[in-house]
Amino acid sequence: MNFDAIYSLSTENHGIVTYSAAIGLGVKGKDLARWVKIGRMLKLGHGVYRTTQYPFSEDDQFANAVALVGPKAYLCGESVLAYLRLSPSVDVRTLRVAVPVRCRRRLPQSIKVEIRSPKYQPMNYNGVMIEKPFDAIRSCVGTMMSDRLYDAAEEAYRTGKLFKEDFEQLSMEIRRHA
Repeated sequence: MNFDAIYSLSTENHGIVTYSAAIGLGVKGKDLARWVKIGRMLKLGHGVYRTTQYPFSEDDQFANAVALVGPKAYLCGESVLAYLRLSPSVDVRTLRVAVPVRCRRRLPQSIKVEIRSPKYQPMNYNGVMIEKPFDAIRSCVGTMMSDRLYDAAEEAYRTGKLFKEDFEQLSMEIRRHA
């Protein structure tokens, strides 16, 4: 099998290719194993691979976390604020990832999985599925310092990630909780 198809697919997802996506391209499991063995790919976890030719970026940890949790996973809460660069004070050593149903995968300790209602509709932001900024900021009320959370909401509004009405609603909720 030609590696070019895998690389092309990986460029759309921070260098990441899942086993099921590779099989969908007609790649055999033995080809993936061979590419890992010769150093063309890294195995990140069960069914998740990364092409070694794809350049690393500071967003890779976020994309890797979502891919490792599974196909319906998305960043949530403070992890969204960190990914969108809305709050420099968020600790990214532990990433919060949400799923609509229980996740039974063995994951690194740096990934905290939360079960979220299917009513939350994630969005794709630069190739990474994330909770919508409004919902992410709202979920942080009571867990983050109010002034830092307000600054994050203000930055989201300033950069066009929140509508004015949403910013005003979040501002009231943050102030009410302070």
